[in-house]
Amino acid sequence: MLLQTAEANASGEEGVDIIMPINTTVWNLAIACGGIVGGALLELVGVQSFPAVLLILLLLALIIASSAKRHGFPRK
Repeated sequence: MLLQTAEANASGEEGVDIIMPINTTVWNLAIACGGIVGGALLELVGVQSFPAVLLILLLLALIIASSAKRHGFPRK
């Protein structure tokens, strides 16, 4: 819910009708790519690669979330 609110705030009134379907498409692509990359990692490297990849993804998510505070929820 917070993601949709941030997207709606960032896109403005005229962009809401465009950004919500894009959100759904990107979400579905992310799930598909996660399955593909996870399967490739499991096949090529093995399960021992998962903790390192998860740490990288968590750090990336932390960076994105901390920057979204300035863009998605600006002070009024």
